[in-house]
Amino acid sequence: MSGIASDFLGAFAQRLAAAHRGGERVTADVSTLEALSRDEALFIQHDVVSALSHPIAGWKVAALPDGDLISAPIIASRLFHSPVSMSPEVYGLGGVECEIAFRFGREPIPGRDGFASEHIIEAIDGACAAIEVADSRWASKFAIPRNAMIADLLSNGALVLGSLNKNWQDVPVETLPARLGINGNTICQTRGGHPHGDLIGLMIMLANDLGKRGLVIKPGEIVTTGSYTGFHTANPGDDIVAEFDGFTSVSVTFNSFENSGETDALR
Repeated sequence: MSGIASDFLGAFAQRLAAAHRGGERVTADVSTLEALSRDEALFIQHDVVSALSHPIAGWKVAALPDGDLISAPIIASRLFHSPVSMSPEVYGLGGVECEIAFRFGREPIPGRDGFASEHIIEAIDGACAAIEVADSRWASKFAIPRNAMIADLLSNGALVLGSLNKNWQDVPVETLPARLGINGNTICQTRGGHPHGDLIGLMIMLANDLGKRGLVIKPGEIVTTGSYTGFHTANPGDDIVAEFDGFTSVSVTFNSFENSGETDALR
């Protein structure tokens, strides 16, 4: 680590975990967040997951234009199946992204030189449309340095999954049409809108990176691979739908504050 004391990092993790449970967002000096190293961010990320005491249900991953790979676990209490009505305590700031997620039927086994496409493909059980709901536990919301976002589970608020397509290999994900709708209105429509395109290559990178950290993608876990429609926000009371050719649509309703109640979903 770069030198920020582990007890200081642990305190950040505890405050972020409290914010996940509905507590106040975490304030921090910009200079402090900018000083976080990748190792320190992953240290906090690990401690947040441990403090929340929920099993890991999957991973979110992205490869950024500068070549950096970023990832974070998705905890089981934030994984839902469409259709779902979601409380403000869960959707928070209400960011929404349309994604393709993959379910692993078994743990991928690497070759002598690490993971290759065949190791990933043969381990995948199916794929589905998904809506990632983005939130931030930092008081500065989404205006945070990259490593601070990693520490906060890459701003994951929830992941809503559609029905599994076992014939996912027949779908050309590189040129896949996608649509984000809110309250019946098309907000964004793309073809081949994923910035990386090679979703298998992205999961190869994830599996190799996790392996370096002594982690694996476990049977039954979900990997969601980033937005085809960019980042958008929805409001309380909105109905959000993601549609991809070759997959069943996926939907989530953001309950209003007056009707927040419990999130109604199958986990």
